[in-house]
Amino acid sequence: MQQSVHDIVAQDEQNGIRFSWNVWPSTRLEATRIVVPLGCMYSPLKRIEGMPPALPYNPVRCSGCGAVLNPYCQIDFRTKLWNCAFCMTRNHFPPYYAENITEQNLPAELVPRFSTVEYELQSGDAGQPLFLMIIDTCTALDDELDHLKDSVQQSLNLLPQNALIGLITFGTNVQVHDLSFADCPRSVVFRGTQEYDTAKIQQLLGVLGTANQAQGGANGPSNQAGGAGGSTVGRVPAIGKYLMPVEECSFVLEAILSDLSRDPWPVPSDKRHSRCTGTALSVAVGLMETAAPQRGARIMAFISGPCTVGPGVIVSQDKAENIRSHTDLMKNQAKHNKSATQFYAGLAERCVAVNHLIDIFACSLDQVRPRCGPDAAQMRPSVRRSVP
Repeated sequence: MQQSVHDIVAQDEQNGIRFSWNVWPSTRLEATRIVVPLGCMYSPLKRIEGMPPALPYNPVRCSGCGAVLNPYCQIDFRTKLWNCAFCMTRNHFPPYYAENITEQNLPAELVPRFSTVEYELQSGDAGQPLFLMIIDTCTALDDELDHLKDSVQQSLNLLPQNALIGLITFGTNVQVHDLSFADCPRSVVFRGTQEYDTAKIQQLLGVLGTANQAQGGANGPSNQAGGAGGSTVGRVPAIGKYLMPVEECSFVLEAILSDLSRDPWPVPSDKRHSRCTGTALSVAVGLMETAAPQRGARIMAFISGPCTVGPGVIVSQDKAENIRSHTDLMKNQAKHNKSATQFYAGLAERCVAVNHLIDIFACSLDQVRPRCGPDAAQMRPSVRRSVP
């Protein structure tokens, strides 16, 4: 047992990966007998000691399944072929590989101790990593929010210093925080009961869309016609105001997190928190569409309960209305299920169109159970469709 635990920890240190099971089922029958589903937790930004520098070429991919060449592939050095470890397809090496590869001269991605490597893609600059965090302030206890704030602050130290970061908090209303203003906390507040399109979000945040940014470089933003979103006079790019490099906004962001408290709106004993999860995600997607279209980015939502107001609602604030159960979902009797699922599926389509991901975090089992948790079933399309 000690040896197996050691192997798990060593795998985590070497590759930043941890599976729910460390043995893959060999038959379909064994797969059906797994009580806990196969799952994987991967940390792509984990610092790995001894990892070689980024390889200055594109990865070699399997012609059958698209898997990347790795130390587990079988190599035929005589014929310059390699077998994919996933689909067993035989592939030819590219010319620049075939000319130099030998048993004594292996590229880094085939060295067993380098099972994780990074590539410097030659297809163009991917830009800075971009993360937008969404924090639910309608927590049941102050301790929950304090622990979340502490975890987020710790995660800032693990991000690359040039990574772009943004912060949205929500409860009864949605607040998009201005990270460029250090004198005092400043944010734009959106009504939680209303749905906003991208043009309206641009107008209220005072930011330029991508087309306006390109034209603004030549003509200046003050000369732009507003179109559907109104005049662009006085607007600025979202990057540099609501999305900032970690190294430039860490002090402001930590100050906002330190002062962050639970949603101040009173909650009667017979009512649920007024939580506008759908509006918060809609504003986040609109902001990211404006700031970084066709550029990889993550929206990370930390949610502590069900959406009770605005678009995407799954249960009313009145506790007399029970939240949907598994039986209700199976029998198609969940009151808000169809409209909520359609709303979150729409957000997923928008994210897929601009290469963005949505991650949903809940801090305990109580927050994902059907009777007391967030709208995990309805939000599933947002997460599944936006997986790369």
